[in-house]
Amino acid sequence: MSHFSSQVTIRSGAQGNSRLSRARELIKLLARSITQPHASHGWLGLLNSDPIFSDLVAARPRLVGKVFRPYLSNTFDSGQRTSLLIGHYHSVLREGWGPLVVQAARTGVELGSIRGKSGHTLSIVLRAIEPMDREGELTLQLMHDDVHVYCCAFSLIQSASGIYLGIGCLQGPRGDTSLDIVREATRQLHGLRPKNLLLKVISAIGHQYGCAGMRLVGNRNRAVRRALKDGKVHADYDAFWLECGAQRRADGDYDMPCAPLAPPDFASIASSKRSVARQRYELLRQFTSSISATLQHARQYA
Repeated sequence: MSHFSSQVTIRSGAQGNSRLSRARELIKLLARSITQPHASHGWLGLLNSDPIFSDLVAARPRLVGKVFRPYLSNTFDSGQRTSLLIGHYHSVLREGWGPLVVQAARTGVELGSIRGKSGHTLSIVLRAIEPMDREGELTLQLMHDDVHVYCCAFSLIQSASGIYLGIGCLQGPRGDTSLDIVREATRQLHGLRPKNLLLKVISAIGHQYGCAGMRLVGNRNRAVRRALKDGKVHADYDAFWLECGAQRRADGDYDMPCAPLAPPDFASIASSKRSVARQRYELLRQFTSSISATLQHARQYA
């Protein structure tokens, strides 16, 4: 980890491929910091409170401007958004995951891998700050060999009743081959849908670490406003959350408890389907165990 070489300022977040693009970005950030002075003050205070943040900003300059834009759920105003982001990083530091998150921001960190039905490798990679920069600070990416299959973006939300996992995105691949990619990954996962796998794994890890539950963003509250307005968002989060047993909140988001990973009731499953049920449970167990071990190791060597 590097030591402080310079103070993190609004200018630190100005990025671009040319001098002009960087100047435009800086003007936007300065304007937003002027119109949201309390957010700017609190956020820059955090970013200058620990050497870990100079490493994160160096790796992902977009971190500086996160506090000024819609984030995770459109139900959060500027003050709530600032508190959420600051609370997330306080939780990361408290758990001793700072170095892990820096590595995740730089290159990604493989948290665990398994062999699929046909022997292909499926892995879960942790990334930070980007690519889903408006929808969560941390992203779990499910990979099939080297192909991106699905991702889930989330943040740690501090509240009076405990820490919640705030999930702002659960997204598959893009492009003409996206359906084929998801279909093949589902086959390798013995019929378990990739989005179900990610949600179950996050839920189980959250339970292990004592999280109070999960807050799941609803369709109308997604932070990607322009994509929603342009009709580019097609996933029906509401339907999926309800299918998984979540409860709708008055603000349009959803609540769901974090649940431990438990084997299914094999006695209630038809004998012809028990083998598949065991295989699905085993791959979930392997992923959860590997991720838990990686997180614990990161805490010990922070």
